[in-house]
Amino acid sequence: MSTTRRTAGATGSVPAVRGVAVPDASALLGTAVWVGAVLAGTLGTVPRALALAPLVLVPLGVGMAGRAPFPGLAGQCLRAAVWLQPVGALGFTASLALAVDGTTAATLAAPWLLVTGLLGLAALVRTLDRGGLALPETAIDAGLAYVSVGAVALLLYHLNTTFWFGSTIILLTAVHFHYAGFVLPVVTGLTGRSGHLDSTRWQALVGVILLGPAIIAVGISFSPLVEVVAVGGFTVAVALFGWYVLVCIAPTRPRGQAVLLGASAVALPVSMALALGYGVSTFSGLDLGLDIATMVALHGSLNAFGFALGGLVGWRLAVP
Repeated sequence: MSTTRRTAGATGSVPAVRGVAVPDASALLGTAVWVGAVLAGTLGTVPRALALAPLVLVPLGVGMAGRAPFPGLAGQCLRAAVWLQPVGALGFTASLALAVDGTTAATLAAPWLLVTGLLGLAALVRTLDRGGLALPETAIDAGLAYVSVGAVALLLYHLNTTFWFGSTIILLTAVHFHYAGFVLPVVTGLTGRSGHLDSTRWQALVGVILLGPAIIAVGISFSPLVEVVAVGGFTVAVALFGWYVLVCIAPTRPRGQAVLLGASAVALPVSMALALGYGVSTFSGLDLGLDIATMVALHGSLNAFGFALGGLVGWRLAVP
């Protein structure tokens, strides 16, 4: 117990055992599980990208987010989420990989809703305690809050509660809030913690990045015009953010980190340009060759393996 306390203090608000942060150990375990599931052929294209988030990306992001203070109740919620995360991630992946009925799949995925709910509560309490906008921390808290929407979407998908959407849209909503909702704000916050994004114009850019996922989701739900406008503004914001990371930040970092951050910065605006093209084709009726299958293959792969994995592993090499 004393060893855990000492090492936890060395890693900020996240628990650690014998000098190893629990989220790092969980991400390594999750990597092994994800590779095994892919090699076994139990995950389809969309589930493959989706399962990567709870198994690898979320523990990496939470572990780095927790390097800053999460005092009081916020810290308690964060630590509980960290300990429960491996169980939730394994259940999440099993719900996608196993041939079970919808109720059983939803039961397997339910612990992930608890994990993400704890993360959202930690973000809310920390925001209220902070009493103001400190953009790096606000961005990270937004990511911790958004991810619970993805967990809810997955449960709705398993329960075939799709409202007026198709089941594929509900599943892609789960993907959206694990990547654009969680990874992008957390990476933005880590960039801010590194001492960048302090000027007023970059703060406005961060604001667009934080509000974008929610507005896009509203547009998809109710208005193709809102969707196109929201994706257009979001694309411009993430393109500028990617350019800034590529030109101003990556060259200042060690070579390995610079390569990963640079690749992540390039993948992000390209994937969002594809999303914009899909939104325009949906709204206007133009055939741009960007159907759901193409978007999953191109946009999804760029987001998952280019932007998200490259960005989080890149920052993990030297955590701000």
